[in-house]
Amino acid sequence: MINRLKALGDPHRQNILKLLASQEMGACEIIKAIGLSQPAIAHHLKILKQAGLINSEKEGKIVFYTLNKEGLKEFLEQMNGFLEDLTCFSCSRPKPSPLRQNPNLCIEMGFDPEVCEKMVHEEEINLKRKRR
Repeated sequence: MINRLKALGDPHRQNILKLLASQEMGACEIIKAIGLSQPAIAHHLKILKQAGLINSEKEGKIVFYTLNKEGLKEFLEQMNGFLEDLTCFSCSRPKPSPLRQNPNLCIEMGFDPEVCEKMVHEEEINLKRKRR
């Protein structure tokens, strides 16, 4: 799932998938449509193929690319399962941090207590800025 998320994280790769959703395409057609160089498109196609999101089929010297519908369905099922796992936690209040019961836990774990304090302080500043 991680490789697929990384592959989908790039806007150029998202555009390639959108193009391939309506038809098969050769690399030169994708290059023309996206406007990137041949090496850049080859790089993006390689990542999409390794992630199992596209298929390639060579016919003579030309390689045609299509969506891998099975790979996309599998990814969707993985994402649904992951999101279902997360939603079970939202049904009840999260377990309190052990740090709530033991304020010296940072020190016991070998951390400078300012680490937690600094992060909390930065969050307070961000909250104040959002309220303005």
